[in-house]
Amino acid sequence: MAASAAMPKPEMVRPRISGNVLDLSTDPTLPKPRTQIEVMETGNGLTLADRKLFNVLLAYSWDKLADPNAVLPPFRASTADLRRAIGDDTESNNVRLRQSFDRLMQTLVRFPYWSEADQQLKEGGSPLLAFRALPRGAGYAEWEFPPKLRPLLAKPGAWARIHLAICAQFSSKYSLALYELLSLRVNLREPRWEVTIDDLRESLGCTEKMPNYAHFQRRVLDPGIKEINELSGLYIAYEEVRSHGRGRKVEKLIFDVKKKSNSDLVATARITEFAKAPVGKAAHANARDQDTPDLEDGRTDRERGPAGVLGLIQRVSLEVVEELVSQYPDVDMQTAIFSWAEWALRQKEPCRNPSAAFRAWLEKLHPTASGPVQITPPGSEPSAAAVRAAQFLSGEPYTVRARWYRRAKELGAKEMRAATAPENLPRWVGLVAEEVVAGLRA
Repeated sequence: MAASAAMPKPEMVRPRISGNVLDLSTDPTLPKPRTQIEVMETGNGLTLADRKLFNVLLAYSWDKLADPNAVLPPFRASTADLRRAIGDDTESNNVRLRQSFDRLMQTLVRFPYWSEADQQLKEGGSPLLAFRALPRGAGYAEWEFPPKLRPLLAKPGAWARIHLAICAQFSSKYSLALYELLSLRVNLREPRWEVTIDDLRESLGCTEKMPNYAHFQRRVLDPGIKEINELSGLYIAYEEVRSHGRGRKVEKLIFDVKKKSNSDLVATARITEFAKAPVGKAAHANARDQDTPDLEDGRTDRERGPAGVLGLIQRVSLEVVEELVSQYPDVDMQTAIFSWAEWALRQKEPCRNPSAAFRAWLEKLHPTASGPVQITPPGSEPSAAAVRAAQFLSGEPYTVRARWYRRAKELGAKEMRAATAPENLPRWVGLVAEEVVAGLRA
């Protein structure tokens, strides 16, 4: 018994990446350490492209980071390959790539650090990246990771299996951040996550944005969960925990994290173009026959399309659509997005980033967009109700603003271009301000 008690514990095997990181059709995955998921954003925070890029950089470098003390030259990859791997096929220069690298060098990671000098455990802090070099045009990007992070990357204590092809599909940074946070819990004995609203805001990088929980739920939480459930192999549900005091304020959320069944994964693959294996365009001998009718609905995959027109349109971010409606007030956006989806489905390669692709397609058709109408300062100060109504509607989706604008026209508002753009709300919101505020009180 004594001899067996003295036996050393077996060393934990370091998780490995799978697939070709720069080829999304191989379903590349990254065992992302918890310390790189629970980061502390600084400044304006990380964008969606920043998060996608860091995952690709870490996966590309992963195998060589196994030895924390190895002297390594800067990692290198083609800038075109990096843009393609994060689903940004519409860009032809390195401007956004450079901006993403710079923000990654400004974002901090917090981790437990043992100080040999003080023989004390402290909270350590380090940027995600220590160095970057980018060419002005085509060429290779170079990067390095901070020395203090190398041990955490070499032997991660906790990690989540992240699918890079799924990451490339997300249209919101909050969806991607939430996907990674919940992926950490999916393999636990009890895959549930109880978190306060404040901690969740900090984890998602929106501490100072949308302080109202209803706005946070409508603009961040629910769209993020909807996108995760549609695109990934996870199914997420949550319940609210309210305080017992006056107002019954939501204090915590409890997330329930489940893996999808095989039948659910097949349904997900039809919508997102990504299956369990393979991911992306089928290129295997046992791939599905595009002309065989499905027993479920009698339609062939060719008739259904890679994602179908409606499925492709649903993957375009609502925020992008609202922005384009304001930027192109003379364009019938519903007709435009249907035309784009039909065109996109006829292309040889699947659409990896529908939001960016639709924006680029529209910009090529309408290179000189007429900007939103400038507001003329009113002769008198707006009422308190008008100010409150404008503040509320500016955070609402386009459909809500359009509904109230139609009501304002019934009360005498003039027809105007880009009327639902947030900067143009003061031109007509006074007519419906009392009704809007009354609805908030109800």
